Amino acid sequence: MFTIDAYTPARVIFGAGRLKELGSVSLPGKKALICVTQDGLMEKLGIQKRVIDLLKENGTEYVIFDRVQPNPTQSGVMAAAALAGKENCDFVIGLGGGSSVDTAKATAIMMKNPGVLWDYAQTGTGKNQPVSCAAPIVTISTTCGTGTETDPYCVITNEETKEKLDFALDQIFPALSIIDPELMCSLPHKLTLYQGFDALFHLAECYITNEHQNHLVDLYAVDGIKMVAHNLPLVAKDGNNLEARTCMCYAADILAGYTQALCSTTSHHIIAQTIGGQFPAVVHGESLLMIAESYYKKVKQLRPALLDELGEVCGVLRDGKDPGQGFVTALKQLMDVTGVRELYSMAEEGITEADFQTIADVTVDNTGIAFEKYEITKADIIQMLKDSYDSVR
Repeated sequence: MFTIDAYTPARVIFGAGRLKELGSVSLPGKKALICVTQDGLMEKLGIQKRVIDLLKENGTEYVIFDRVQPNPTQSGVMAAAALAGKENCDFVIGLGGGSSVDTAKATAIMMKNPGVLWDYAQTGTGKNQPVSCAAPIVTISTTCGTGTETDPYCVITNEETKEKLDFALDQIFPALSIIDPELMCSLPHKLTLYQGFDALFHLAECYITNEHQNHLVDLYAVDGIKMVAHNLPLVAKDGNNLEARTCMCYAADILAGYTQALCSTTSHHIIAQTIGGQFPAVVHGESLLMIAESYYKKVKQLRPALLDELGEVCGVLRDGKDPGQGFVTALKQLMDVTGVRELYSMAEEGITEADFQTIADVTVDNTGIAFEKYEITKADIIQMLKDSYDSVR
């Protein structure tokens, strides 16, 4: 017998050309802190001005925080919260990709709670203090990968401890998410692939963790994986394919967000986040891809039936002589057809075999993977890293 547990309160406005509705939709405050990346990309693309003009049309004031980093940091969050307090902002907008939205979510926590962000971190060196409430959050996405638009997570790095941790709180579900696939057409090729695979892994990991318990997780994950398997090669070939972009947005920003709101990912994500914390220049999708093949070769030994089911969702028939190989084969095929293997390398990012023990130690002892329904050990992680390193060296 299956069960259903569901809580996905974010209001979603989804579809090509729907950014314009920001000018008339009911917003959760009168003055917004808009979080954007420090590279000025939103301004260069003209998206920032469009958002500002629509906010003015809606009678809403704003302040820009333009210091968001690719792997957002605690110090950045605290600076954003200080600006919000100084300017009397009562809600926050994450404009751009996952870094901007995650910064906005963490800032929303600190707009309503004392101390520093790590007081509220639930793992690692965090103090695990309760969060009483958070400021309302609006997301306006220009990427599709993280699912943060519809889930209760943000991921922030503590520069001092090199921890990259999840904050998982119902209080940081967005009040409103505007997802306009037209904005994704400006996404660079490399990030298109990194984020597309991030979405795939979110969906597959939640499917594995769920083990068919919550029926909605299976429904969302299967539909999302089908969308990614079919449409990621299309957007890799032509980034202006709006129909394919729309399908990727649906899979990544809605379905992957919903699965994560109802279920957790696996240690694949924790290992990748540890890599990002230790090596901040490595973007999240890249760190996931670095270890993906070796990780799922291990998981196929632990959950072969689930991986064969995922392979069939991607169009790869199971092989009775090699249980669990279905998803591994599907993953390799998708990596080959998109050409993503040419884009990443541990060695080029400065990761060496001397770092493997630290990555394993931080993953298991600091962040923790005790939630996992199968056992992944430090030795397993070190072997995965070694196999991944050797395969592209």
